[in-house]
Amino acid sequence: MLLPRVALFTLFFSALFVLIPPANAMTVTPTEIEMKSTGRTSRSAITVVNNGEGELAVELVAKKAVLNEDGVPKTSPAGDVFLIMPPQALIPPGATQNFRIQWLGEPLLNKSETYFIYVNQIPVKLPKRVRGVQLVFGMGVMINVAPPRGEPELQVVNNGVVTDRHGARHPTITVLNPTNVHALFPQATVRLSSGGWSETLSSGKLAQTIGIGLVQPGHRRRFVLPVTLPSGVTSTQSSIEFRPKP
Repeated sequence: MLLPRVALFTLFFSALFVLIPPANAMTVTPTEIEMKSTGRTSRSAITVVNNGEGELAVELVAKKAVLNEDGVPKTSPAGDVFLIMPPQALIPPGATQNFRIQWLGEPLLNKSETYFIYVNQIPVKLPKRVRGVQLVFGMGVMINVAPPRGEPELQVVNNGVVTDRHGARHPTITVLNPTNVHALFPQATVRLSSGGWSETLSSGKLAQTIGIGLVQPGHRRRFVLPVTLPSGVTSTQSSIEFRPKP
């Protein structure tokens, strides 16, 4: 059966403008790096593995980040505070590439600063007869750079309760970091209570459910805790024991 001219044109047009899938898959480690502005911990490395069947072209781009109370980052250009070697690489299939990261910013920082180094795929050049839109992606590595002196601290400033989309209620805790050094909330132990009910969340439990839990210097963060409240509990009180790792 002959196709109408309109249908033939549509098929030809669709063949020209195809959606090209991501060139390759990649694994990036670690996802978070702790650095200091001086000394041996002022340098680190990011490892990228090409899990795909073709060559993987990537570039590393640094952005400075400020997190709001819910942990949503706002980024801005980082400038030349990091030396990234190499800044770009073409990684063969199945190969691993290490990128050296060196802090070049102020050695005597007044307070911690947070950055994301994005490992971005570079679009590959398509054959002349293939026209389409490539799907490329990037992965971000959080880097916290601490000053040479100072100790983080966390203070509880508010407690609340939220209801999820399934109708379950969970306690929230808002903490303040009054110091010049960033704090990681999962390094705390949280104790909750209400009347005759109580529950303790270990550091390990928080690390599994909260993730990095960054609280920047002078900032507040609100966390929804991985606890389902009993029906009779309408509010909670909380305390934390914060033990930052050296």
